[in-house]
Amino acid sequence: MERKIVCYERKNRFLPLEDGSLYREKNPIFSDSFYGKLVLQNSLILLLKDIVISNFKNSKLNVEHTINGGLYCEVFSDVLLCENDIAKINEIIEKRIDGGENFSSKYKTKEELLEIFKYEKDKFELLSNSEINGAFLCEYNNVKEFFFTPVVNSTSVLKGSFIKYYPPGFIVYISKDNVKSEQKKLFSIFNESEKWAKILGWRSVKNVKESIENDEIFELIHVCEALHEKKIVEIANFVDSQRGKLKMILISGPSSSGKTTFLKRLLIQLKVLGLSVVGISLDDYFLDNDKVKVGDDGKKDFESIDALDVELFNKNLNSLIKGEEILNPKFDFPTGKRSSDWTKLKMGENSVLIVEGIHGLNERLTETIPKEIKLKIYVSALTQINIDNTHRISTTDNRLIRRIVRDYLFRNHSAETTLKMWKHVRDGEEKNIFPYQESADFFFNSSLLYELSVLKNFAKPLLQEIDEKSDFYLDSRRLLFILSFFKEISIEKIPHTSVLREFVGGSAFKY
Repeated sequence: MERKIVCYERKNRFLPLEDGSLYREKNPIFSDSFYGKLVLQNSLILLLKDIVISNFKNSKLNVEHTINGGLYCEVFSDVLLCENDIAKINEIIEKRIDGGENFSSKYKTKEELLEIFKYEKDKFELLSNSEINGAFLCEYNNVKEFFFTPVVNSTSVLKGSFIKYYPPGFIVYISKDNVKSEQKKLFSIFNESEKWAKILGWRSVKNVKESIENDEIFELIHVCEALHEKKIVEIANFVDSQRGKLKMILISGPSSSGKTTFLKRLLIQLKVLGLSVVGISLDDYFLDNDKVKVGDDGKKDFESIDALDVELFNKNLNSLIKGEEILNPKFDFPTGKRSSDWTKLKMGENSVLIVEGIHGLNERLTETIPKEIKLKIYVSALTQINIDNTHRISTTDNRLIRRIVRDYLFRNHSAETTLKMWKHVRDGEEKNIFPYQESADFFFNSSLLYELSVLKNFAKPLLQEIDEKSDFYLDSRRLLFILSFFKEISIEKIPHTSVLREFVGGSAFKY
């Protein structure tokens, strides 16, 4: 993708391209940056809204989630869109990009936005019930929308963008460079989660707000928790059905996905079925610090699989599976070396070995273990709820808000400290976790429809502490923008075995 300026930043405020000439001191935001991609994405959404409304009767664009490196959307209309319709939309997109048609972006206060959207009931109610101070009013032809960022000033800036048919909807790409390999299993889990959300009538923040106001929130919470337990029981029953054949369970997932609570609840269900569990921590298989290779940034890469003693790990796994006793190492983090305090470990007749860690789904980790005796589980918080049809909440932001709260409550970290670390965390996920997620046999979606209403109690004041001169001020404003649409739910209503308790405290489990 050609690198181009899509908007500007001045004193931690966004400036639309058309306003750039008004100020001498400003910083360009490029198309390959995080916010640059967000600007392009919002611009494409606005363009697509106009195309869909203009060409398909009684239609509405619905922005769903990311998949295969792009943004998955559906069109609700009188007729289901087919591949020919998508080809037609692509032709229109290309024509309008070549035509260099104008967008406009102007920052408006909440009061101004309410006046502008007073005849659009859903949008007016959404804004009325929010805590936002303002947003960018973005317009193209006869379509207007509000966004956290501005959009580009001309369709010509979107050159290289296209959509790809992906039934029953399509995927929006800002460039061919963003296309990734197909994620069929992940897409299936998104669909399953969204199906339940639609059946229950909880698809947007409006539905959650209504549940709170109608005193139905207990039902929402209990149904969400029951769906989690249902999935955990399903996995445990599968393990039991493979008794004698299945010897190992490997669990992985990105940061703040709730892996620890999931594992503890799975252990309970396995015990109910008469299965015992032997756990091995990958942390104990680290190489001594002086043997760890240096990464591209010139620092030792402790998150690489090469930082582990894979050879010893596989040797011990094979011995355990054969019923032999092993000496399991113990890594001493203060010294950065393996200690001499090794422990004896052995699997019983009805035992299952469980390994949890970022490399759990990487076949290199267990390369000498036959695939038929392994079960791989991927855990992540795949967000099921959006603000409305246009404003989605990314899985990444959901996890980031979880982590901000957890880091403050249990590690005494400020929100700014967590935000500083987040890029490094995300880089590690992109390298060590996401490439292997499609190899999972089971996916566990740990997100809860109501969770942001609980997390807001903690995250909002933490994010508000970040100074406007901070390098992470825009990130804090983006997260506050999301949270501003949620009505708070008291932590007292949350079951003590919930995944959410891993982040807000009060869990029945010890971590």
